[in-house]
Amino acid sequence: MFLKKLIVYSLVVLLAVLVLFMGASSVGWGDVVANIYGHIAYGTPLSSDGVIIYEIRLPRIILALIVGGVLAGSGAVMQGIFKNPLIDPYLLGISSGAAFGSALSIGLFESLPVGILAFIGAMGASFLVIVIGRFAGNSSVSLVLAGVVLSAFLSALSGSIKFFVDPQKAQAIVIWLLGSLSLSSWGNVGIALAGFLIGFIPLFLLRWKINILGLGDSECLSLGISPSKMRFVCIVCISFACALSVSVSGTIGWVGLVVPHFARVIFGSNMRDLLGGSVALGALILLGADTIARTATAYDLPVGIITALLGAPFFVFLLSQFANRWNHQ
Repeated sequence: MFLKKLIVYSLVVLLAVLVLFMGASSVGWGDVVANIYGHIAYGTPLSSDGVIIYEIRLPRIILALIVGGVLAGSGAVMQGIFKNPLIDPYLLGISSGAAFGSALSIGLFESLPVGILAFIGAMGASFLVIVIGRFAGNSSVSLVLAGVVLSAFLSALSGSIKFFVDPQKAQAIVIWLLGSLSLSSWGNVGIALAGFLIGFIPLFLLRWKINILGLGDSECLSLGISPSKMRFVCIVCISFACALSVSVSGTIGWVGLVVPHFARVIFGSNMRDLLGGSVALGALILLGADTIARTATAYDLPVGIITALLGAPFFVFLLSQFANRWNHQ
C-alpha cells in the first residue's frame, strides 16, 4: 500500500512540474527559477516569463490540485457514510446553491463578488439540506432526498434568472456553471487551501469512525458512536471545504463521483488509505483535465467540459456494472 501511495503522490508532483513549464510560451528553466527565487527572497521584479510562471501558471496548478483533492476526497467520504456508490458531494445542494449565488451576483447584484455569493449559496443550501433531513427523519435516505429536492428547486431559480437577464449576463452565468480555473490567483489559492485544511483535517482524524459509519447505524451504536452526529460532522466539513472550492472554481462535475471509484480499486475501501488516495488521485486527474482544457484548443475551455466528457462514459460503465449485479441478485 505504501508503494501505491508513493507512486500516486510522485505522479502528482511530476505532472505539476511538467505542466508548470508547458504552454504556448516557451520559457527557460534556469532563468525563471532564479528570477522567481529573487522575487520571493529579495523582492526583485519578475521578468515576463517569471510573471507567466509565478502569477499565472503556478496558482492555477495549485488551485487545480486543491479543488480536485477536495472534490474527490469529499466524494469518497459521502459514498462511505451514505453507503451509496452513486453519490457525490454536490448532492448536498452545494452545486445548485453556488450556482444560485453566482446567478444572483452576475444577473442582479453586480456590485457583490461572485465568489462571496456562491459561497453563501453553497453553505446555505447545505444547511437547508441538513435541516430538512432532520425534520424528515434524520436518516441518510432523508438527507439524500432533501438534497435532490432542494437542488432541483435552486436550479429552477437559477434558470429563471438566466431567462430574464440580458444574453451577456446569461452567458457569463453559463460559463461559471461549467467550471473554470482560468481566473486563478494566489488569493483564490488561499481561499481553497483554507477550506481544504479546515474541512479535511477533522475528516482525516475521524476516518476510522467513518469506516464504522459505513457499516451501518446499528454497528455505530454498538460501539458507542452516534451515527447522526458523525454524519452531521462529516457533512459540515465537506460542505465547508466544497463551498470554498466551488466559490473560486465554479461547479466542476464528475470528479467527486468518479475518482473515488478509481481510488477504491487502487487503495481499497478502508478509509484510512482511501481518503488520502482519493485526494491525491483527484488532484492528479483535475490537473490533467485542466491541462487538456488549457492546451487542446486555442481557447481556454472550461475544465468542467473536460471532466464531463471523461467522467460520463465511466459513469455509464459503472451504472451497467450495478445493473448486472442487481439482475443477478
